[in-house]
Amino acid sequence: MTWNVLIVDDEEQLCKLIARKLKKAGVGTVIAQNGQAALKAISETTIDVVILDYMLPDMTGIEVLRAIKEEKDIPVIMLTSYANVESAVLAMKIGAADYLNKPIELEELKNIVVKVCQQPRGEDDGLSGNQGLVCESEKMKKVLELVRRVKDTEASMLILGESGVGKTALAKWIHENSVRKQKPFVAINCAAIPETLLESELFGFRKGSFTGATASQKGKFLAADGGTVFLDEIGELSLSMQVKLLHVIEEKKIMQIGSNEYHSLDVRIIAATNKSLKKLVEGQKFREDLYYRLNLMEIEIPPLRDRKGDISPLVWHHMEKLNDKYKKELMIHPKVVQRLSAHNWPGNIRELLNTVERLHILKRMGTIELADLEETSTDERLSSVDGNMPFDNKQWTASDNLSQALEEVEEQMIKKALTETNDNQTKAAEKLGIARHTLIYKMKKIGMKP
Repeated sequence: MTWNVLIVDDEEQLCKLIARKLKKAGVGTVIAQNGQAALKAISETTIDVVILDYMLPDMTGIEVLRAIKEEKDIPVIMLTSYANVESAVLAMKIGAADYLNKPIELEELKNIVVKVCQQPRGEDDGLSGNQGLVCESEKMKKVLELVRRVKDTEASMLILGESGVGKTALAKWIHENSVRKQKPFVAINCAAIPETLLESELFGFRKGSFTGATASQKGKFLAADGGTVFLDEIGELSLSMQVKLLHVIEEKKIMQIGSNEYHSLDVRIIAATNKSLKKLVEGQKFREDLYYRLNLMEIEIPPLRDRKGDISPLVWHHMEKLNDKYKKELMIHPKVVQRLSAHNWPGNIRELLNTVERLHILKRMGTIELADLEETSTDERLSSVDGNMPFDNKQWTASDNLSQALEEVEEQMIKKALTETNDNQTKAAEKLGIARHTLIYKMKKIGMKP
């Protein structure tokens, strides 16, 4: 299969260099040197990927990008400069697949184009924000790969992970991408409902079965019939409730309080906990038979500090949601995203998103800058001038060359990431939130041996 790439740039020589590089990789090219010519080419030719410069003679790259996204779902790689960093942020928000700073490295551009071309079009890979999950790290992609294999089975699942890592979001994703997606998804926090009320909440009751039962109630399990029941904080269940839950799972029948009749039940059970159920079983605080019933498939979500490659896409996606929620058009500076990406986030995704929302609420317009983060954060490592960044002793002034300053910061971050990962390039790239081939290119650029 031959791919067709549209190169849009008013620098004729650069277009020819890119075309020559892509031709060697077996990629066909079409060249346009202004926005109108680009849109005309897209309407008349099958285009798989667009390489689009921000500065064009007749239109901005943003205007061309908007027009492309309104008409066709074609991946767009933006070319910009450090001086136009806010425009790059806006381009990603509109839907650009990637962006590169000029001057570009042709080998890196070629690798990105080939990678984008190879991605299946029109298929939801389960990583998009529209499906409730946003991830780029290899660790989370492995988790999703495991989930994909079993999402359409009847296997019960146990999701493990620290508080705030996204266990509920993953449970919802499993349901929404399974054969049960047309039926209800009912979530129950076992720790939030008092023990005396939990049985009636889960299994329902008949009118008059106890004081205060003025009307019959189906209960969560029957309400989810045909769909999915998500039992969060399953480790908080008392032993007596564990016996009753085990009976429902084994018999696939339920009897409401005050009734003598069984109701057939068809639900898939997904449970989650931030505790070690194995240790609870060993301490005889959790039934071993129930543990194995719930744990047919065990999925562990890593803490955010171990998958920092997910922080940047989570921030961008949440900013878009917040703009819709609060009717704003705010942007966030990449330096802020870098600072956020360097933090360990003991509260995981929940803490990260709360921080981003607080910044968004307090910023009325424009771009969220480092100063905003330093003024509003209650965490010393985020609010300090140097935060958790690797350029602690460097003081920058307005007279410094921005491009040179960013290159120095980039070099120090790369060296720090490699040191922390014992020169493991794959882990270092994930820590930095970039692709491994991009890391290798940047190492060569600063004179480091890959």
